[in-house]
Amino acid sequence: MGLHVAMVTSWAPRWCGIAIYSAELCAALERAGRRVSVVAHTDAAVGGVKAVIDQADPAWPERLEQAVEDLDPDVVHIQHEFGLFATPLPTGEFSFAPEDAFRLAVPLFRWQIRRRPVVVTYHSVFTHLTHAEAVYYDHMMSLAAANIVHEPIQKTHLPYNLGRVPDNVFVIPHGAGRERPPAEARRQVRQEIGVGEGTVVVGMMGWFEPNKGFDRVLRRWPRIRRECPEAVLVLAGEARPGSPTGPRAREEYLSLARESPAADSIRVVLGTFSPDRYLAILSAFDMMVLPYTYATQSGNLAHAYQVGLPVVVSALEGLKSSVEASRAGLLVRDDEELEQAIIRLIRDAGLRRRLSRAARRYVTGVIAWDRVARRHLDIYRWAQRRACDPARYAHYAAREVHV
Repeated sequence: MGLHVAMVTSWAPRWCGIAIYSAELCAALERAGRRVSVVAHTDAAVGGVKAVIDQADPAWPERLEQAVEDLDPDVVHIQHEFGLFATPLPTGEFSFAPEDAFRLAVPLFRWQIRRRPVVVTYHSVFTHLTHAEAVYYDHMMSLAAANIVHEPIQKTHLPYNLGRVPDNVFVIPHGAGRERPPAEARRQVRQEIGVGEGTVVVGMMGWFEPNKGFDRVLRRWPRIRRECPEAVLVLAGEARPGSPTGPRAREEYLSLARESPAADSIRVVLGTFSPDRYLAILSAFDMMVLPYTYATQSGNLAHAYQVGLPVVVSALEGLKSSVEASRAGLLVRDDEELEQAIIRLIRDAGLRRRLSRAARRYVTGVIAWDRVARRHLDIYRWAQRRACDPARYAHYAAREVHV
């Protein structure tokens, strides 16, 4: 089957955003005729997956390295988030601190010495990095042959943060499927939540975390509802298992929904959803709101495009550049703009249709998984050349000769 890729990532049944992303990318690579082997955490429960990463075990980097060496792939591709590789806190919760995730550098260091091509996709790179984040990314990006970020703004700010211009960073947007859920899926979910086709469903969906800003809409919803009595707000998701901040956010969001003066027009759908269920719920929305207060990009946004949803999105970092590229939504800077944008979309069915068409064009023309997979294959080939390029190590060789 040609190129063999070892995908290091979280995996089912851990349906976090990166696990879903990785499953979709692996499927696209396999459709392109490439062989993909998955190396994941020990909670992975799918046949054929090498489940070797136990973050509580200090020896997990060596176990990861050996699992990959046993596979002997042409390219190693790591899906990166700090929480996936950090040592757990004493409370059992996940740490998202860079200094707690640096054990991943051990196999990367050894693979660089062996000239094994490694590609790393970073799912959260902000334009303004902390000192610890900058030190971490500087070293990790030097150890990997190639690095991927999802939005151009993430790449353009790296020189400012790292103090150097990295020459091995590429931009590949978050992919999305071309297929939309069947109309029956939309009807079924809307029936479950008790809304008919004449109701405009305003949806918010994702892990319950403070940065998601779902409280911003919940607090403003009574005013929006007075202006638009034909609308219903749906909040779907759950606290992320192991998150130190998720349970508190969950309590706040559910309390606001329960105690809202407009509670009769708010529906809550709790759960950690399978990919099919996730898309079915999305398809029941008429618009998607991402009122994030702190974020760089979002898989939820890419999936909203997939089902053709118009979006209202905070004008932050990569979220802003994505909406500007897709032309599928409205950008807002504060709570007043957020409220007005939601009201505008509820009232203007024609605008919703235009933005929906733009979302679908963006998927088919730019971020469809087959396109994203081809871009990955280009970078894999580049990484193979880079890893084995004698010029990359010429200064080491020159130093040895000089000594």
